[in-house]
Amino acid sequence: MAQDINPPMIVRGPGTFVRANAAFYEATGLTAAQLSSQELLEWIIPSDQSLVKSMIKSPPKDSFRIGHRTSHRHSIPLDLRVQATPEGTVVLGRLAETDHALHPYVKEFDKGTVSGTLETIARIVESQNPDYKCSILLVDQNRFVRGAGPSLPEEYNDAIDGEAIGPNVGSCGTAIFWNIPVIVSDIQADPLWQKLAPLAKNAGVAACWSHPFTNSSGEVLGALALYAAWPQSPTRDQLERLRSAALMTGLAVERGRAEEELREQRKREAELEMQLRQVAKMEALGALAGGIAHDFNNLLAAIRGNAELALMNLSEDDPTIRLIDSIVVTSQRAAGVCSQMLTYAGKGTIQLEQIEFGQLLREVGDLVQAGISKKALLHYSLCKDPIYVRGDENQLLQVILNLITNAAEAIGDDEGVIDIAAIVAHYDRATLQLLAPDMSLPSGDYIRIKISDTGCGMSEITKSKVFDPFFSTKFTGRGLGLASVTGIIRKHNGVISVSSTPDVGTTFTILLPTVPAPAAKYDLSPRESVTAGGARKILVVDDEAELRTVFRHILERNGFQVVEAKDGEDALVQFSRDSDGFDCVLLDLSMPKLSGEEVFNELRELNGDIPVVVISGYSEQDILNRLNGAPIAGTLRKPVAASKLVDVISEAALDLRQREK
Repeated sequence: MAQDINPPMIVRGPGTFVRANAAFYEATGLTAAQLSSQELLEWIIPSDQSLVKSMIKSPPKDSFRIGHRTSHRHSIPLDLRVQATPEGTVVLGRLAETDHALHPYVKEFDKGTVSGTLETIARIVESQNPDYKCSILLVDQNRFVRGAGPSLPEEYNDAIDGEAIGPNVGSCGTAIFWNIPVIVSDIQADPLWQKLAPLAKNAGVAACWSHPFTNSSGEVLGALALYAAWPQSPTRDQLERLRSAALMTGLAVERGRAEEELREQRKREAELEMQLRQVAKMEALGALAGGIAHDFNNLLAAIRGNAELALMNLSEDDPTIRLIDSIVVTSQRAAGVCSQMLTYAGKGTIQLEQIEFGQLLREVGDLVQAGISKKALLHYSLCKDPIYVRGDENQLLQVILNLITNAAEAIGDDEGVIDIAAIVAHYDRATLQLLAPDMSLPSGDYIRIKISDTGCGMSEITKSKVFDPFFSTKFTGRGLGLASVTGIIRKHNGVISVSSTPDVGTTFTILLPTVPAPAAKYDLSPRESVTAGGARKILVVDDEAELRTVFRHILERNGFQVVEAKDGEDALVQFSRDSDGFDCVLLDLSMPKLSGEEVFNELRELNGDIPVVVISGYSEQDILNRLNGAPIAGTLRKPVAASKLVDVISEAALDLRQREK
């Protein structure tokens, strides 16, 4: 009986904890040891601490309401009274609502979300009112929103959900509309229930007593109701318990919504912070990738340039041409690795070119062989003649790499074969329409690539989802993922499909349109037209001595007169000595002392007509962006083919001569 007449209560003496009753411990979930471990202000919510400080300093006559923290880091409302004594200030705290039956709602509210709290409140109300059923309805845009009704039939709860409230829509609808308690002793006989009476009859309820609940501003949030199985009126005690339950339900809903909003806000803030961190990470990665690409491409440019110089000095029937040509191709493939890194860091661009696909398949196989099980044998069935497609070599390389890696993982530690086949076949529009009905692919010759394995295979369910975004049968993702593979193939106007049988193996088939073979890759003879009308004088600006030497040899062999500059400052010195005598400037974009951009602007100040060809490890668009769209004679990306270097320089220099005429 002591708890029945003593609401949750706590007493704090001068600077220390004195005592609390059992109801307070139960309401807050705290122990005496926890309460005595900190001073009073440490248990007050931050927004109320200044108020408590001022009231302790100058005790008021009346009590005032504050929030006291619970073990769940939520708070409960306390009415504090402060009294000065000879020994110091004493504080008495009582749960804001003095009815002892209220604290279970607060305690349970601290444990969950709004929906979970309403369910708990409804069950507590039912436990305190045996043989009655409790319903809690919320309101949103003048319509009922289901809150809780654990003992009512689901059909009833579902039918009420979404119903418009009004002055004659049952007990709860009317209570919410007028913000007053509504007591209906006989549902079937009361006009307020005329519309909903059949629902109530089917639910087995005959009386309904409803009380609205509000937030601290007086806005109606919903209504709490008690249902009886027979017609009857409530007692005074039942009405008081209904009122108290509705009061605390309003508090629970208001506070729960505030906390849910706070959680959502914190979640959004965390997501934003994660995005900002990712942006910062990608910016750092981009800067790192850019630096590596610059340095690495300088090395590759020197390797490729020297290899091509060697080719120029060999006769066409020299057997070493094939070996040196392999160096050129490998250096270009290494440049592709830089390009992939820049693309991953968000600084890359798609580079379309004609690709010999048979060679690409062999090189990818050689690349992946070191990373897969030695028991997985790569077998090639490739067309003898070269097959060319137009696309981004790095992206297509990643597609093949991904498929071969997947095939190896399907084989696992068992012995197996990965067969890589490629032939050219003609496809008509009707066949292509069946393979890709949404793409309208034109008829023509397509390379058909098949990558097959003798691995575990896939079930029909797995096969149907294998191209879905984010779908994986692995614990951790690897490679691009088959959804990205599909996107790349479609961007290249191709088609990808899969066939698989469990315990037999899987085959991925790719179709890509073919293109004619490109012109001869290397022109080993000097260009006779370059020196027509006199040698062209070229300023080569690069901080890498090896590269300057390579460029000088290539250009001099083709009839150019070359002046070297080791950095930006040296370039301006060399150019200012004969600003009208140069026909073109080959300018590296990334250099110490003065950057390529700064040198470019200074050159234009000295001679606004001088053609400038910019060379860099970045793409043409990146170069133009760094120069703010200023007109340039051309761009070259390291490592550059000797023939292309000569062509671009020749065109720029010839254009200047023609303009001078």
